[in-house]
Amino acid sequence: MAKLLIIDDEPDLCAIFQRIFQDEGHSVATAATGQEGIAKSRADQPDLIFLDLKMPSMDGITCLKRLRLVSKVSKIVVLTGYGTLKTAKEAMRLGAYDYTAKPFDLDLIRELIQEVALGAER
Repeated sequence: MAKLLIIDDEPDLCAIFQRIFQDEGHSVATAATGQEGIAKSRADQPDLIFLDLKMPSMDGITCLKRLRLVSKVSKIVVLTGYGTLKTAKEAMRLGAYDYTAKPFDLDLIRELIQEVALGAER
């Protein structure tokens, strides 16, 4: 099973991810801010990080850059309801594993988790 970190300022989304994926056997931590997410990533080195782009005090692109410095092996999936082609390209250039628009397909999220749990590379 995978060790997951959800970095999103929407508490309902974090709670849903936590409930669903813990029930499926994964370890799930959440963070409401980029700063909190970076600290948890440094301490726990998750397998997969789901990162929101639009958050207060630190946007997702800035957070992605900092996560790459403290958590080099974690795969990062950018989740956003405000995506543009420019932000998608920037996220992928900075090393995001995937880029997914909200609302997202839960089966797609499960597939991403399974890929990472099995050690698949893109």
